[in-house]
Amino acid sequence: MTNIFIDPSKSEISVQVKSQSLHALGFEITVFDSDRKTVIEQFTGDTKTNNPFIKKLEKNPADYKDKYIRGTFTVTSPDGKDYTYSFLFSISEVNTIIKPEIPLSGTTSGGTDTTGSTYHIQ
Repeated sequence: MTNIFIDPSKSEISVQVKSQSLHALGFEITVFDSDRKTVIEQFTGDTKTNNPFIKKLEKNPADYKDKYIRGTFTVTSPDGKDYTYSFLFSISEVNTIIKPEIPLSGTTSGGTDTTGSTYHIQ
């Protein structure tokens, strides 16, 4: 889990997923309450049609303090072979990426791989 600090006075925050390889990436992003169980917001996307994929979150930034944003990512190779992939998962405030970004990479196994990572918003 990666801690990230947001400025609650900003007008918006967004989730960004950027493929750094030729693989199309499908994913599900889930925002959990501080109990890490209650789902506040959830959406799916891919980098096939939008790379980077950027989605503005529905609430005001202050509403995400002490919440968790989980990304579950599935990479599928077009021909079913094993390939190395790489992508970045990040949060931005008004189009400026907040550090740290989460780099994820791996190798498709049997043509597919699923991985995930979580931000804790502080």
